[in-house]
Amino acid sequence: MPDTDAPIRVVIADDEPLARDCVRLALQRESDVELVAECGDGPATVRAIGEHSPDLVFLDVQMPGLDGLGVVEAIGVERMPAVVFITAYDAHAVRAFRLHAVDYLLKPFDDARFHEALAHARLRMREAQESALGRRLAVLLGELRPDGLPAAAERRYASRVLVRQDDRLEFLPTEEVDWIEAAGNYVRLHAGSRIETVR
Repeated sequence: MPDTDAPIRVVIADDEPLARDCVRLALQRESDVELVAECGDGPATVRAIGEHSPDLVFLDVQMPGLDGLGVVEAIGVERMPAVVFITAYDAHAVRAFRLHAVDYLLKPFDDARFHEALAHARLRMREAQESALGRRLAVLLGELRPDGLPAAAERRYASRVLVRQDDRLEFLPTEEVDWIEAAGNYVRLHAGSRIETVR
């Protein structure tokens, strides 16, 4: 997924030129979309996805050489960009959603339905971007290892917290803290009957 200022890179894959025209014309009205490839069969679609790394693919289910579901399987569900399947038949819908399709457009579709599918795709891509950013931040904070697994076993936690007691500072052992409460820019540490406020 690109950053929020970059256009959404799209591949259209359909063996019917008229169907590709309909999708292309609908996308031309979108200022944040860049069409990077059009394909008329499955093998060409696999190559285009590999070459252009699109963010979104409008993918016909039934195409020569390799059907749309086969394209997703060939690329791999985890590496596949967001997909909106386009077909004249609803029989493949269940399998399409098992392959994590964003939406499923039945031909012929109107502009409203197309834009609804595009909105779903935008939402899914934004969620994926936020999730990826969250994982990178967690790695930076040491909560995850670079492979995405929890780093909890590798982390060391503070064994004590510095707190103010009247005019002096003292350490409160973390094992004595029962629970922590948010209080604006501070936190309240509850340790038995003792409550300490820490910035």
